[in-house]
Amino acid sequence: MTLRTAIVPDGSTLRSLAAGLGFFAGALALSGVFALVRPDLMMVERVEFVGQGRADSPSLRHLSDIRNGTTIWSVDVDGARQGVERHPWVRSATARRVFPDTVRIEVEERTPIALLRLDGLYYVDRDGEVFLEVDGSDLDYPVLTGIDDSLAKLHPDLPRLAVRDALALIDALDDRGLVARPEVSEVAFASTRGFTVHTLGGARIRFGLDGRERQVDRLARLVEQDIDLSVPVLVDLAPASVAIVRPLEDLLAGS
Repeated sequence: MTLRTAIVPDGSTLRSLAAGLGFFAGALALSGVFALVRPDLMMVERVEFVGQGRADSPSLRHLSDIRNGTTIWSVDVDGARQGVERHPWVRSATARRVFPDTVRIEVEERTPIALLRLDGLYYVDRDGEVFLEVDGSDLDYPVLTGIDDSLAKLHPDLPRLAVRDALALIDALDDRGLVARPEVSEVAFASTRGFTVHTLGGARIRFGLDGRERQVDRLARLVEQDIDLSVPVLVDLAPASVAIVRPLEDLLAGS
C-alpha cells in the first residue's frame, strides 16, 4: 500500500498568502479608484463603426466629431449619433460607450429602390426620401420622371407625395405578380393624367390619380384574360368604368 503525504501549509504560510491576495485585491481597487479620480487617463482609443457599407469609416469618424484626446466620460454620444446621421447614406445610427476605451456606433444605411430624374439622377430610398445624386455606378432601378419643382409651386408636399405614390404603385404591381419590380424601367408622372408605368418589355400602363387599388384590380383581371404585359402594349386604366388596351405600334403609327 502506498502512503500519500499531504502538505498542509502552516499558519505563517496561510497568513502570507492571505496578505498577498489582499494586497492584489487592494491594488485592483486602488487602480479603479485612481481611474475614477483621474478620468483623463481613460482616453478614447477606438471609434468602431458597425453596419456601414457605402458610408466609409473616415467620413463617419469626421462627422462623429470625437476628437483625439477625448476622455471616455466626456464623449457626447448623442452628438456623435446626430453627426453620423448627417451622412447621406445613413438612415439612422446609435452610439454608446464600451469601456474602457471604445465608442461603438451602429449604422443603418439607406437602401435605394428608385431613381428620381431632376437636373440629374438622385437615389430614392424606401421611405420616399431623395438623398443623394447618383454617382453613375449603380443605376439598375426604376426611374421616376415628371416630379419636379413645378409641383412644389402648387404645394410644397406634392413632390414627396408623388414620389411615395409612385413607389406604392411599383410595390402593388410587384406584390400582385403583375409586373415584377426589376421589369419596371420608368414611372412617369403627369399632374393632369396620373402615372404611366413603362416596362422593359415595352408595355405602358396608365393609372389615374385616384383609385389605385381599383385600377390594379382591373389590371389583374385583364392579365387573367391573357393580356400580355411583356410586349409593347398600351393599357389605360384611368377611365372610370373601362380599360383601354391597344397595341403600342398602332398608337405610335397614328401619332
